[in-house]
Order: sequence, then C-alpha cells, then structure tokens
Amino acid sequence: SNKICISFKLSYYNEYKSYLRMGQCRSATAYDQSELEEFQDLTYFTKREVLHVQKRFASLNPEKIRQNRDAVLTKEEILQLDELAVNPFKERILEVFSDNGNGDMNFEQFLEMMSQLSSKAPLETKIMYAFKIYDFNGDGHISESDLQQVIMLLSQPSLTGTMLHTDERKQVIDNSRTSVMLDDYLKDEEQKEIIKEVIKEMDMDDDGMISFLDFKHGMTKQDGFEENFKITL
Repeated sequence: SNKICISFKLSYYNEYKSYLRMGQCRSATAYDQSELEEFQDLTYFTKREVLHVQKRFASLNPEKIRQNRDAVLTKEEILQLDELAVNPFKERILEVFSDNGNGDMNFEQFLEMMSQLSSKAPLETKIMYAFKIYDFNGDGHISESDLQQVIMLLSQPSLTGTMLHTDERKQVIDNSRTSVMLDDYLKDEEQKEIIKEVIKEMDMDDDGMISFLDFKHGMTKQDGFEENFKITL
C-alpha cells in the first residue's frame, strides 16, 4: 500500500510540474497548492483532477488563458470541447452553469460545471441541475412548453443522422413514461402524446406541471439516470 501511495504522489507531482511548465499557462498564472486545495474542498475533484480540468479549459484558447488565467471563454469556444459537442443540451448546460446565463465562463465556473456533472456528484445534485436544464423559462416548473423544447433538442436528426420509422415512433410513444430519447423530429400529435404521458407519470399533485419534488421523485426511480447524466473529461 505504501508503494501505491508513493506512486500516486509521484504521479501527482509530475502532473503539477507539467502544469507549471506547459505553454498554455506559465507559472506566473498557475494556481498554487493552496488554491488547488481550495478547489479540491469546493468540488468533487482531487487536486490532480482539478489540474486536468484546467488543462482542458486552457486548451480551448491557450493564448487568452496564458495572458490571464481568469479570462472568460465564450460559449462558442467552450462548445469546441468534444465531450460537449455530442450532447443535445450542450448550449443549455452552459447557460445554466454560467453566472450571466449566456454560456460564457471563466475557469472557476467551468470547474464547477464539470464537478457537478462528474460521476462523483451525488444523485440529488444531478437531479437538481437536470431540473434547471429542463426548466427552460426558469419559472421553477417543467411545463408543456419546456417539454416541447426538450423533445426538439432530443429529436434533431442532425445529432444522430438517423430517422425514426413508424414502428420506432410507436415504441418511443409507448416508452414515453420512462424515456423521451428520440432520434428524429416527431409529428405534433406524437409530441403532444409524449408530453401528456410524461406529465401524467410525474405530476403528483395534478396541477398540469412538473415541480422539482415531482421531478426528483420521478428521477429517483429512473434506471440509469445517474450514470447517463454526466460528462467525463
């Protein structure tokens, strides 16, 4: 066990030295040990993982971060991240985690996002942020209009390059109580049927909307939600 401990410490030390030397971020703008420890305390990441996240963030615009480690990257720059590119909610995710709501972020906001969306984040945290992402108008409820936008993002053919056939459409509608992961634009009546079933399944107080408590109750029972709601750098 001592050998494992020594090996891990050496690996972390080498990572930190590499971080200080890297052309993307000179030592003058690097985070020191106390700052890394603070990031570790405030996130679900280790110091080594924080360094890795910082490297990925800096790689999106090395020159800007070299000049100022606290520089804000635009939403368009952050969307270059491969792990975000395949997510249909990528722009909405950035909007939710950015301070001003427009998707632009500095490193601390980016780190917070990656921490909350990591596999280490607890289920309740994931549910809270999933609710915020689906609550497009920010009124504290997921309504029919919010679910329409969810379906629109999930059903864009440009995301998958595939089309739904008639039998596949029927299967999506039949499974709508547990999943609305779609591959193509659905017809209006199909969208309405899915939305009706989702609200019927999750709306515990029958007010026609999904509150956070409704959503939390539904997601707690949802198989695979915790595993699927994550981004790993």
